[in-house]
Parts: sequence; C-alpha cells; structure tokens
Amino acid sequence: MNALKKILIVKLLAGLFFMTSCNHDDFLTRKNPNAITEPTFWKTEADAEAALTTVYAALQFQSVSGGHLTYEMIRSDLGGTNDWVRHFPYTELVIPDNSRPVFNKWAECYNGIFRANQVIDNVPTIEEISEERKEEILSQARFLRAFFYFEVAHTFGGGVIKTSSKITDHNIPFSTIVEVTGQVIIPDLEYAIERLPLTRPESDLGRATWGMATTLLGKVYLYNKEWSNAAVEFKKVIDSGLYQLSSNYAENFRHDVIYNSESIMEVPFDGSINSGAQDASIVDDGGNVSGGESTKLARWYGPYSLGGWQGMMPTYWAHELLVADSVAGSNAHSSRYNATLAGRDAEGLYYNKTAADLKAEVGRRWGNGESSYVKKYANWYHMDTENIENRSSINYKHMRLSDVYLMYAEAVLEASSDLNTAIEYIDKVRSRAGVVTIQDYINNDGGIPQLHISQDLYGERPIVPASVENIRTHLRMVERPTELAFENTRWRDLVRWGVIKDVFTSHHNDEVLRIENFEKLQDENEVVPILPPLYIEGRIRPDFVNNWSFYSPDQHDYFPIPAAEVQANEAI
Repeated sequence: MNALKKILIVKLLAGLFFMTSCNHDDFLTRKNPNAITEPTFWKTEADAEAALTTVYAALQFQSVSGGHLTYEMIRSDLGGTNDWVRHFPYTELVIPDNSRPVFNKWAECYNGIFRANQVIDNVPTIEEISEERKEEILSQARFLRAFFYFEVAHTFGGGVIKTSSKITDHNIPFSTIVEVTGQVIIPDLEYAIERLPLTRPESDLGRATWGMATTLLGKVYLYNKEWSNAAVEFKKVIDSGLYQLSSNYAENFRHDVIYNSESIMEVPFDGSINSGAQDASIVDDGGNVSGGESTKLARWYGPYSLGGWQGMMPTYWAHELLVADSVAGSNAHSSRYNATLAGRDAEGLYYNKTAADLKAEVGRRWGNGESSYVKKYANWYHMDTENIENRSSINYKHMRLSDVYLMYAEAVLEASSDLNTAIEYIDKVRSRAGVVTIQDYINNDGGIPQLHISQDLYGERPIVPASVENIRTHLRMVERPTELAFENTRWRDLVRWGVIKDVFTSHHNDEVLRIENFEKLQDENEVVPILPPLYIEGRIRPDFVNNWSFYSPDQHDYFPIPAAEVQANEAI
C-alpha cells in the first residue's frame, strides 16, 4: 500500500497545528511539560515528513476532493436536482454566505494553506536535513499551497493572501484572482517545477511531481487567457511521455485501478477505514492502525433506492449529449456514456442487476422525471448498494491526460487558430472513447454535427463547417462536458468563457419546449408513452426554470466570501 494511501495519524501534532495560548496560572491551564510545541517539534527529518503528510491529508477534505464538491458542480448545466434536496438552492444560484458548504470550502482550503505555510516556514530551520532534502520537501509544500490557492481563487473569485503561519494580524484584505495568481500561485509553481521529480516510486505515488505542477501552471495560463503560454506548458506535459491515455475510459473512476497511465494528480481514499465522520480529514482508528479517509462522493451520486442521496442527477441536456456520443456502426452507448450515467436503457449491470430488473423491483427508479443517475465515482460496478456509512475507496483525479489534451486543443485554437492541431488532440480523446472522430465526420459529411443541439426536440442536427468558431463550440458544448462530466470542471469552464447567460437561456428554452411536448402527449394519451432516448416518466424536472433569468456574473460566478470570515477579518 503506497505511503499516501496509509496517511499517518499523528495525534500529538494537534497541539502544534492548532495551538492556543493562555496567560492564566491556575491548575487547569498549566502547561504540559510533555506536550509537543513549535520550538520542540521542528528538529528532525521525521518531523518535517509528518508535517508534510498533514498537508497532503488536507486534500482529502470533502470540499476539496469529496462529496461536498457536488455543491459546486450542481450550478452548471450538467447537474440537476429535485426541489426538496439540499443542493436545490445551489442550482438556483441562491447561495447564502453563511451556508455550511461555502464555509467548509473556504475553511478546508485555508487549513491546507496553513499546514503548507508551517512546512515552508519551519523546514529551512531544521539543521539535520540536507539542503537538497529541504528543497524536495519545500517543493511539495509549495505545489500544494499553489493548488489550494487555485481552488480558493476560482471558487471565491480571489482570496486572502497568507504566506506565513507566523502572522499575528489576520485582518488582511481580500485580493483578486489576478493578485492571488501573481503573488502566490505562479511563484510557487515555478519553484516546484524546478525541483519536483518527474516520477515517484510506487511507495510514493500520489506525491507531487513535475507533471502536476506543470499541468496546473498551464491551467493557470489558460484561465488567464494567456493562450500561448498555456499551450507551451501543456505541450511539455504531453511531450514528456510520462502519461498515456488509458485504453479503458471507465477505469479512471474505479477503486481497483489506481494511479493509471492517464493519472496526473490523484487523491487516495480508503473506504475500509473511515468512520464516516462528517468533515474529518484524518480519523483516529485506534491502536496502531494507520488512518485513511473515505470519500462521500459515491453516496452523493447514488440513487435513493440504492443507498445513495441522489444530490445531483444529470440534466436532460447532459443525458442527451452523452446519448449523442456515437459509436461508428453501432447503436450501443459509448464507453463514456456507460461510465458516466445510467439511463433506463443502461447496458450491462448496474449495482449488480439489470436496469430492467431494478425498475421492476422499485417502480420509482427512473421515475418522477429522473431520466438518469450519475455513475462516475459511484460504486455501481461492484456493490449492490452504496455504503450508508459514506465509505468509498475511489480515488479522486484532479488532473488527467485527456483534460490536458482538450486544454491544449483549446489553447492552440485560441492562440493561433490552428484547426489541424486542435482537431488532432480532440480526436485523440474521441478515439480512446471509441466514438466517431471529428476528422471522420469531416471526411464523411463535409463538416461536423452540432451534437449539443437536441435531436429529440429539433430533429436532425445541423452539419456545420469545421471552422475555428464551430470547433470552439464543439470543445465547449460537446467535448469537454462529455469527457469531463461530473469532475468539477464545467462551472469553471462556463465562467471563464463568459457564456453562462447564453447557455442557460438556451437550456431554458429547450426545457419549455420539452414541457410543452410532454403536456401535449398527456392531452393526447391516457397514459403518456415512455419515449427514447431519455425515457422520461411522470413529469419534466425543471432544472432551468429560474437560474437563466436572474443570473448575474457579479453575483453568481463565485461563491460568496463566508460570513464568518467577513465577521472575523476587519480588512474585508
């Protein structure tokens, strides 16, 4: 079992990482002479390693790599929900600044930042560690700090810059994305890229590498619309030869295939150990058992009747988009469809039963407007139901090669209108999925079909020329949402492209038409027929009834700064 999979439990560090001081001299507040304090802790390489481990452990927080990411994902056009589910205000873009998910995301990222700052501040003072070893430890800590700050900046639209654990005045102004990126993220990544190794031994898989830092730097440039710089960084990762697309798309989201050839940054989980504590990062399992954290993501995705909470379901648009992921010469669903969602016509077994048997067993499955459920990161492929104690061992991938290919395609398209290269890298991703490539569409049809337009509602999809504008639309509205569905990229993509209003308005218009068609069927038939490709039963779930009309980029692109931070920080 690799080192990160067996994250150390260092209970004695609690006093170090969350120290408080007291001036009272009564019996109850006397200092423990055996307690570890800052002056006594930072002495050995083992101390440095233990502290660095706590920074990695912060990656396992549920708002960083687990189930609470669904509160961010639900805002996009991929995620729908019912109005009685706690996620509903988020899909409606009504997000209070005192809500728990908002506070948790901020607090958990800053917990990771604080731990990284402690390593960065104190490791240079440890005399027994060689300078080379110090740099290796610091390069990991600085990559992780950059990662946490990227999460803060692109969740909240900026952040409070804290680059030392020793500051005493916490009244620090809120900085913009540009300021956080320039002052912290890029310098940290440049430091890390110069010093991190290309690969890790099996025992250290999951620790920071050159590929992680270079990919994140490319992503920073992409988000800044520095297209040429982004393309350069992504091409370095591609040309390194360190990563290859996995031949099996689905294995990216299973517990029994970890750190595969496509994985660049992956956070480990161990569902056999976690107590299921609501917000624990590391849990104490007693005795000498090493701790590990489970992810809740599987249970948030799973259907109610199969042990899940069904917090987020695919929208009808997302469902039909994946239906359009066409396999040449076949009516079968693509590998991306089968690994991403389960419709009523699901192929193969779903929680160890056929879809037909599951529907016959419990009629409300795929009912009440629920056309499909999320499979990705759920345990549908090996369990009968989701674990009610929130235990799942599926590692979370923050970076994988197919995303790099698509970001590179976007960067070269925007930087130089290089259609051939953009199509080449899009087609690498499509070929792995076994679906018709862009080049095949061009060769056979003289152009590309607009697969994001509903065939169910509007008939045959238009064929358009493979122009820069149309390939851009394909990347935005077909390839990225199909390949990366439910991986927490979609909302940020829509924000950086500035297209949310237009996209949501289009989806709303489709929703209105779908409701009208459904009601017309009700008028004409005593029993409404269950029609392909979505097989909607009972009602049309309204996922775009309000959010399209009152969306405002200034109000809704980012989470609000948590009320607790505003109250505690007088400089905001």
